Amino acid sequence: LHKQDTKELDVLKDENAKLQMKQLRLLGKDLAGLNLKELQQLEQQLNEGLSAVKKKKVRQNLDLPSIYFTRVLHKRDSIGSVIEELRGFFSSTDIPNYFDYRPVERKNSLINYGGASPDVAYDSMIERGDSDTTLHLGPPTDVYHKRKAPERDAHSNDSGS
Repeated sequence: LHKQDTKELDVLKDENAKLQMKQLRLLGKDLAGLNLKELQQLEQQLNEGLSAVKKKKVRQNLDLPSIYFTRVLHKRDSIGSVIEELRGFFSSTDIPNYFDYRPVERKNSLINYGGASPDVAYDSMIERGDSDTTLHLGPPTDVYHKRKAPERDAHSNDSGS
């Protein structure tokens, strides 16, 4: 019985040593004893592993917006219940049925939105995923299109009279 336990222990030690060697090689260490074919197999294993990791990362990144959206919905629902609870403290005449919302029109805006309103342009920019965070110094390019003609000397010296 003792002899069989010793054999099993030796087998487990050998297997452990092989696994440790395999782990070192997967980490790019202790590659000295490998021939070209073994190196190519190791490279293939590493490429497959890297590909699997990248796919998993992409899937997780694609899942993030839906996770955040779910969180937002839960927050909205909880805020809605708090609002309803707070409304119970006020009489119905104190609470307006609606809020009058009218966006403020911007006159002489310095930003050119390409014919679209600033809100539409901003929404479109968010949907496309691009935003301009560049700081432009100096006067905007579209503000000074119409320049006054230089004033002529209104007070000319007419010495001929």
